[in-house]
Amino acid sequence: MERKLVAFLACLFFLASHISSQRHWTVADGLATGEVQQIAELPNGQMLVNCEGVFCLSNGQSFDVVPCDHRLAHRLTQYANSYGQLWQGDSLLWLRDFYRIYLFDARKRIFVSDIGSHLSDGILQQIISDSANTPPPTARQFQIIDSIHVLDVTVASTDRQGGLWIGTRANGIFYQPPHRIKPEVHTGVDPLIGRARGASLRNGQTMFVLQLHDGRLLRCDSLCHLAYVLPDHTILSLNAKLPALNQYRFMVGACPLDGDWMGVYTQNGAFMLDTQADTLAPFPCASEIERYSSKYNCMLTDREGHLWIGTQNGLFCLTPDSSSYTPPCHYLFQRVEGLTNNCIRSLVMDADGHVWAGTSFGVSRVTPTVVNLNTDDGIPAIATMDRAALLLDDGRLVFAAGAGLAVSFQPNEQIGEEKPHSVVITKMTVNGEMALSTSESLSYSQNNLTFCFSTLNYATPSHDCYRYRLCGLEDDWNFCSDGKGQGIADYKALPPGEYHFEVQASATSGEWGPVTAKTFVIRPPWWRTWWMKTLYALMGLIGLVGLTGLYLKKKRARLIAENDQRVNRLFQLREEARHQFVASANIAPDKITVNAEEEKLVSLMLKAIEGHIDDEQYNADMLARDVAMSRASLYKKLQTMLGITPTEFIRNVRLKHAAQLLASTQLSINEIADRVGFATARNFSSSFKKVFGVLPSEYRNGGKESSEHNHSADD
Repeated sequence: MERKLVAFLACLFFLASHISSQRHWTVADGLATGEVQQIAELPNGQMLVNCEGVFCLSNGQSFDVVPCDHRLAHRLTQYANSYGQLWQGDSLLWLRDFYRIYLFDARKRIFVSDIGSHLSDGILQQIISDSANTPPPTARQFQIIDSIHVLDVTVASTDRQGGLWIGTRANGIFYQPPHRIKPEVHTGVDPLIGRARGASLRNGQTMFVLQLHDGRLLRCDSLCHLAYVLPDHTILSLNAKLPALNQYRFMVGACPLDGDWMGVYTQNGAFMLDTQADTLAPFPCASEIERYSSKYNCMLTDREGHLWIGTQNGLFCLTPDSSSYTPPCHYLFQRVEGLTNNCIRSLVMDADGHVWAGTSFGVSRVTPTVVNLNTDDGIPAIATMDRAALLLDDGRLVFAAGAGLAVSFQPNEQIGEEKPHSVVITKMTVNGEMALSTSESLSYSQNNLTFCFSTLNYATPSHDCYRYRLCGLEDDWNFCSDGKGQGIADYKALPPGEYHFEVQASATSGEWGPVTAKTFVIRPPWWRTWWMKTLYALMGLIGLVGLTGLYLKKKRARLIAENDQRVNRLFQLREEARHQFVASANIAPDKITVNAEEEKLVSLMLKAIEGHIDDEQYNADMLARDVAMSRASLYKKLQTMLGITPTEFIRNVRLKHAAQLLASTQLSINEIADRVGFATARNFSSSFKKVFGVLPSEYRNGGKESSEHNHSADD
């Protein structure tokens, strides 16, 4: 029974490796119908397919329908009995079916709406003529068609890579890639299968055996028993000496590191063993690795000193940042992305030093770039075996996939030095809808964009690797490789601005090809446009001017009010000063003035007058001279201060001095008049009464109070 199962699997393996590289596209892959009547390759490598009047474009993986308004096509006046096509230059493709003529713009990838302006008599005759008929398959194409048993063929076309596109009457498109050397499949009792499976050295109870540089062997048997085997076959157990080993239930393998250190990996962790000191150390970066999986499947050190670790969920590369692996050496940690499957079964290095990985879904080259080999390359999509990979002396790599199955190949035959392909942006959607035009200006609400791109590498799409970025949003590249030939970049809720989308594809050598770019602008909403911002600024300026004017107006009103208050206060002080000057027999400079300057002036005038109090001839001119002012200036100043003239001020000072003498002395009226500068007593008495309201004699005899009362009443 077991032999029959092995034989059956071997048969499946053999068939898959020989026919899996073919492809078959149907309605499920985007074709409008299974009836394919025309296939034309465009200059950018896309294939335009006519499915009974509905046109589709290849996108590297499947097909997208191209809108075509049949009302705008040119209707034939006479029924045609075949399909035809004709290139006009390298951008216009004329297509003919039984009833109409269409014109396709290959650069814009749209059908021309004004076909009438392009349709001259000469072009029309060429399209209708038999020379434009779609040619039947060639003899070589028929050989390929017969070899793969395709029936009801309607059209055949060879693309730029040498692949054959075969259209059928009801069963879509078959694709036969160009001839490539396929891996060799080994089945049954082929000794190469045993050699590949024996690479793990598992034999009965022995899990692995590794020779040390001093001649000893490091052996693991009974799943988790670790021991040294000496040249004389003496066995020295390590489990008894190192009890920590007993926590590992299944030791898978060991990998030499640096010096005496070994990396031992198990199904529930890994550790480092010093084979001289017999000590253990934690495995480097174990905490990072075991975030993904603690089941270690394989380990390899390459020529550059990188440590590669394959687990049940990921491939990891550790690069020492010092010249020694001796703990506690620090490592740079990296999880390798882009493999079609992350369950790493085996690791092997080819003759050129490139690292390869056998996975649960095919084989991948890891360095210098990740290249996945799968059914397109003749390697079936089945799981390889654990640690069952081998480099042969002739340079072939062997991967075992079961007890009676293995595949071998020359790495350079599967992955040549291909030049990087140009990338074609096959589709762009805006808010989930196909962007039918090449408009570079979008509204602010059209901000969810998806770009689909491909190298249109139909022969080996699994070898494609892309990187892309949206300048204006990001500086770093994004990487993708779906193994099916198409990449997708999706951007959501883009803010208004100018953007530049860039995408490249890499060759298997790691070289990146030319940049394909598309520039577009997302316009801001009207309330964020430049003219609205200008209007906002203008409105702000107007508002600022208005507020400034209002502020200045209020400030002016406040200043006026404050000035009015000051003026009123000044008037009040003036009135109080004048009242004080009139009512009091004493002249106090601080009582009859409102500021220090006036007080100083009054003091100077009083001193000057009192110095000439008995001088009848002392007048206003002399007073002005003594206080260093002009007569006119002095006149204006006294008018402002007390509302009197300099002459009146001198007379008032004389009379107030006389009042003081009347109240404090017994001098006669004549003597007092003479002392205060009056020529006659009569003139003195008359002037005194004008000021004090009583005669000097009455003032002395008790009329002082009456005089002051009368002055207050008059005020």
